[in-house]
Amino acid sequence: MMKKFPKKSLAADEVFEKLRNYASKDLDPHTGRMWGHYYATGRSDLIDLTRKVLLEFMDKTMLDFTTYPSILKMENDVVAMIADLMNGGDEVAGNFTYGGTESIMLTVKAARDLFRKEKNRTPEIVLPSTAHPAFYKSAEFLGLKVIRVDVDPETFKASVESINEVLSDRIAMIVGSAPNYPFGVMDDIKGLSDLAVDQKLWLHVDACMGFVLPFFRKLGESIPPFDFSVEGVSSISVDLHKYGYTPRGASVILYRSTDLRINHIFVMASWPGYPLVNTAVLSTRSAGTLAASWATLHYLGEEGYLKLSEKILKAKKRLLRGLPGIGFRILGKPESSLLAFTSTELNLFTLAKEMERKGWYIQAQPGSKPLDYPKSIHLSISPYHHEIVDTFLNDLRIAVERVKKMPELDVMDVLRDIDLSKDLIESIGIKNGELPEDMTMINELIHLIPPELVEEIFRKVVNEEIFRVSKG
Repeated sequence: MMKKFPKKSLAADEVFEKLRNYASKDLDPHTGRMWGHYYATGRSDLIDLTRKVLLEFMDKTMLDFTTYPSILKMENDVVAMIADLMNGGDEVAGNFTYGGTESIMLTVKAARDLFRKEKNRTPEIVLPSTAHPAFYKSAEFLGLKVIRVDVDPETFKASVESINEVLSDRIAMIVGSAPNYPFGVMDDIKGLSDLAVDQKLWLHVDACMGFVLPFFRKLGESIPPFDFSVEGVSSISVDLHKYGYTPRGASVILYRSTDLRINHIFVMASWPGYPLVNTAVLSTRSAGTLAASWATLHYLGEEGYLKLSEKILKAKKRLLRGLPGIGFRILGKPESSLLAFTSTELNLFTLAKEMERKGWYIQAQPGSKPLDYPKSIHLSISPYHHEIVDTFLNDLRIAVERVKKMPELDVMDVLRDIDLSKDLIESIGIKNGELPEDMTMINELIHLIPPELVEEIFRKVVNEEIFRVSKG
């Protein structure tokens, strides 16, 4: 029976009980046993502070900056601090957004509109194959044609030479990552900058996962130049809700100058209401995450971030030593706080499920056989992992031995059993709006079948099965 709108009020205890029941199968982000989707510091004092500040400013909106002067002050403060971290001068401009995708979409719009003013043709955006999907989403929403360029198959870095080969007078933007998400390696931003300067192109640096890089550099790590110290960099996106350790919904988009930002600003006065001015995609936004971000940056400061970054480095170096000893190969040479590893001897998807049984979350990356991307396991390293990395490696070693003894999954046999003429969604175990507990087969299929078909299936699954009217 379809869930109806509630007719009676529930007591607070009943509300919380229902929500706790909903969350009964959720992973606990505060255990430190998640290697993705949460960035655990292990500091309860920081969590207490950010929650308190978020609640304090939760009811204030960022819609109209004339209503709450404190919000405008906090946003300018946060942008200035991140600009300083990214070696930006006084001319750098930017805004606070609710996430990396929003930051990316704004800068793609700014570059697109600048291009349109100068040239009357469909703009194109050049993306290394490791660029975040948010760029493809932005291109789809904003009407840009994507020129996709393969990365080096050994280093997983963008090939400056390959990008140079596709440049034309139709290009509105080229993109580099610092670092890319799948493998944690940094593109050659200096090389891309040289192209941008020579060809007078907009170069955007996706540093949504790169907040930690300036602190790594201060700790003695060899971090290539990637920020506004590089001449050709036009804009940079930096997430705060990842390695800035703020609550979710916090990112900053930075531009080298206000001239570059102006086209991302939306203004509407041709209606009976008040003039609407948006410096973000979203209009009404709670100021809670902005205030919590301001508080986090001040509470930790450079001193606090250096201490947390040092813990990440220690955990990372332990992983780089320990994973090959278990039989894994690190993909590329990750400069950042992310890494990925692979193996040709065991099923990585089964391994991820086995580690889940031990209470760990590790992210299986299906890769793509048609595109020649390897299967891998992705780890986003948090400061708290420094405390438990040896336990993790020991459990991983045990899980590897268990997986080796398991019967090998014959994916082709399973594919032959699936009736593609019928409902593929139900055939692979998706029923009543719920994904199967074991995603091994789905990950295998994602790896094997063409990515265009993967996209088609996922769109159908999300549309018809996952986001559906709740029952009961």
